[in-house]
Amino acid sequence: MLGLCSALLVVFIWSFWLIISRIGVKTQLSIYDLAAIRFGLSSFVIFPFIIYFRVWRTISLKKVLLTSFSIGPFYALFAFGGFYYSPAYHGGVFMNGFLPIITFFISYLFGKKLFKLDIFGTSLIMLGSLIILFDHPYEILIRSWKGDLLFILAAIFLSIFIILVNKWDLRFSQILYSICIINALFYLPIWFLFLPKGFNFLDYSLYSKEILINIFFQGFVPNIFGLYLTAFAAKSIGTAKASSILAAVPITGAVLGFFILSEIPSFLSWMSLLIVSTGILVVVLFKKSQT
Repeated sequence: MLGLCSALLVVFIWSFWLIISRIGVKTQLSIYDLAAIRFGLSSFVIFPFIIYFRVWRTISLKKVLLTSFSIGPFYALFAFGGFYYSPAYHGGVFMNGFLPIITFFISYLFGKKLFKLDIFGTSLIMLGSLIILFDHPYEILIRSWKGDLLFILAAIFLSIFIILVNKWDLRFSQILYSICIINALFYLPIWFLFLPKGFNFLDYSLYSKEILINIFFQGFVPNIFGLYLTAFAAKSIGTAKASSILAAVPITGAVLGFFILSEIPSFLSWMSLLIVSTGILVVVLFKKSQT
């Protein structure tokens, strides 16, 4: 039950992250700045805890490097780059909607047996995720292919992270050490010395509401809370079920808009909600699925 609740909470965190990230790339912040905020602030917050508990003594170098690489700068830059070319809802479709099928495929390559109901549920999730694309103008679809491709690449990295956490049964401290501290040590010097910057962090007159929201959210929520809850869900209910629940992100925006903004979802949005929900229930309630 805690695993299911964690996965559902991640759905809402990821939904807000899609919107905030899309806002972020429209400000003076470059995708490299956003990645620096993501790793820099989160590592600053957890650094004392890592030192106190000496986490590096509890995990091998191989696991640290592979875990940090799976959800590190490449994942962040692919995701933020996708928002530069595509609308926010495309991120939900191509990162989260495609996540179950990518996770199933990678797990299959590593020897996991696939069951018919798993495949059926995953197919429903992908179908429902794709349907919501056609609820928007065709001109947007044909212009956003670069961003959509970047989102899919980001989903591959996220899927690898989910599989590794479940396979190695990593603890919370080990996950934070890998994705925050190690990635900050690798990425921040490269960003500071070589990568283009779109924002002068020392000029406080440039701090708008949009930039402050991105600094707070990107710096603390995705790495510290979002990825921990994702990892906890993967360890508790399995990679297949966790990735399937996260595929609900494309349609949670419509639900949030209905309750918060009084926006009435279209027929295609409701159809997408029904199909994705059915697919998630098939995967989550299927007792024979193995983790």
